[in-house]
Amino acid sequence: MHFIDRIRRVGRRTVSTLLGAVIVCAWVTAPVAQAQTFPSKPIRIVIPFPPGGATDVVGRILGKRLSEELGQQVIIDNRAGAGGGLGTLAVAKSDPDGHTLVFTVAGPITAVPHVNKDIGYKMTDLAPVAIVFRSPFLLVVASNSPFKNLGDLLERGKPAKGPVGAYGSSGVGALSHLGAEMINAEAGTQFIHVPFKGTPGTLQALLAGDIQWALATGNDAKGNLEAGKLRPLAVMSAKRTPLFPQVPSVTELGLKDLDLDTWFGLFAPAKIPPATLDLLARTVRKILAEPAFAARMQDLGGAVPTDVNTPTSIAAHLERESADFLKIVKAVKVKVD
Repeated sequence: MHFIDRIRRVGRRTVSTLLGAVIVCAWVTAPVAQAQTFPSKPIRIVIPFPPGGATDVVGRILGKRLSEELGQQVIIDNRAGAGGGLGTLAVAKSDPDGHTLVFTVAGPITAVPHVNKDIGYKMTDLAPVAIVFRSPFLLVVASNSPFKNLGDLLERGKPAKGPVGAYGSSGVGALSHLGAEMINAEAGTQFIHVPFKGTPGTLQALLAGDIQWALATGNDAKGNLEAGKLRPLAVMSAKRTPLFPQVPSVTELGLKDLDLDTWFGLFAPAKIPPATLDLLARTVRKILAEPAFAARMQDLGGAVPTDVNTPTSIAAHLERESADFLKIVKAVKVKVD
């Protein structure tokens, strides 16, 4: 073989080997490069409820710290409707590059898809980033309400005792709706459901006397409780919560199996690159570990999670919670109005 031909063949093999190495190297380093280039533009956090509610308040605090940590502007976008489903749908169908996220309570993730089959998304269309805040549900009435305890209120919900009252929720399929229907089922009451677009509207109706009671997170209720405008009758848990130790639990008042708190979490579209998801999750966990942030959450009537808080562990919890809510939806026959 001519010397020049041998050189050419060796050259082709060398080029081929080098090209293969470059491809492998690019495949291995792509996630790292992806994480390094994220975020490349402002991040939009959709909050699927009106401004002023607990989700909005906590979401804005988190957004500010995320902006400081990631070096990009974080824009808060309130999109209310369908019990949080409309805003959650917008994120589920958005570009999964990590620049569009949703900060929401449990309802739109693990309950709304069971209640509204036409909502347009499934729980698996979203990837959990982190749980940020947990808060107990309080059953509250207006301070001028004639109902001084839970027993008095439950009597109002029984048709044999006269016209039944009404409760408000932040929307069909929201946790405040499902929790209240759990009370109806357990107590044998028939309180009428009046949905609103978020908890602020619910509490306004409660203070105006348009409804008799509502379930609200510690965050949502805290200001009105401190101002003496609301009175808590019970907390939706098996035991009293350290956040409101003076409030009896529904279990000690005779209603069993009604242990329900609420969590607020950050989610991304399901197809987000793993490296970007990991970067977001690690950044949020760093923020949650800050004493100042944890103290701020306690001031708001909740607490940062103390259990494992990774996308994988959260996904496993969501599967169990979703299955539990599906049972509730079927048992109380919750349907979209």
